[in-house]
Amino acid sequence: MKLAFGRGTVANSTWVEELSRKYKFDYVEIDTDTVEQIVSGTEGCDAIVVSLHKMTAEKIRNFPSSIRAISRLGVGLDSIDLVAAAELKMPVIFQPTYAFNEVANHALAMIMSLARGLPQGDASTKKGEWTPAPKIARITSLQDTTLGVIGCGRIGRSLIEKARPIFKNIVGFDPGVTGDIPGCTMVKTKEELIEQSEIISLHAPYLPSTHHIIGAREINMMPKNGIIVNVSRGGLIDEAALNDALINGVLDGAGLDVFENEPLAEDSPLRKAPNIILTPHIAWYSQSAGPRLMEWGISDVCNFINGSKELNGKFAVGPF
Repeated sequence: MKLAFGRGTVANSTWVEELSRKYKFDYVEIDTDTVEQIVSGTEGCDAIVVSLHKMTAEKIRNFPSSIRAISRLGVGLDSIDLVAAAELKMPVIFQPTYAFNEVANHALAMIMSLARGLPQGDASTKKGEWTPAPKIARITSLQDTTLGVIGCGRIGRSLIEKARPIFKNIVGFDPGVTGDIPGCTMVKTKEELIEQSEIISLHAPYLPSTHHIIGAREINMMPKNGIIVNVSRGGLIDEAALNDALINGVLDGAGLDVFENEPLAEDSPLRKAPNIILTPHIAWYSQSAGPRLMEWGISDVCNFINGSKELNGKFAVGPF
């Protein structure tokens, strides 16, 4: 068996070397930017393993006949043309549960840091200043604050569970959730959530319907001095509108682990925006989640090729 890894997917070569012995496969690391690179790189391979690499319809259509599956190391599927994969009967396996606690923890860490004015206090003190409260930041008690969670799947629910003892109220919005969530009041529209929530955390998938789900209109609907955190997908937020809101004091702060274009451009205005925490798409990672993701993604595709349909993850497309 031979696997092709999109370049950069292998975060730690020792993980793959150990797994290659355990599951008995050879592997190559390939470039995936063009169809030509895909065709030449995957020749003779049984599957391709990717992270955020774009798998367009044209690329999938030109896979050599040896490719029998795509293994997506992660949760989001917006980088893979699932319609094309289904039409071409190309199974797609992904890992929705490998790091939901890590991502929820990252969101909560950003929320707590921003609510307590830690970025401002850190920057001021490092400059040699000694700015007292309340001049350092507008710090409110979270016991008097409403948290809004947009997207109440595994990660959103994990955040809600962790945040319940901390906040006065938690409001959730997710068209796909029909039942109750303990400690959370579900509302029927995002507007209802936005109008009630001083802090909003985004955990929705990126789809055409969720593109810029938070823009200038939505930011201006929030209670004054709000905070927005996004650890899901960069396209959920209009970054230009967010930047303007931070500069003009409409928002108290923002935390972003994801961006519309990654890596974040060196000249992005967000790098200079006030009261913002920026991290390089690391919410998924921990010392246990990283190896777990690699093992689950590889074992699932190897087992599938060997005839098993039992997975740690799930089929986004297939099996056929």
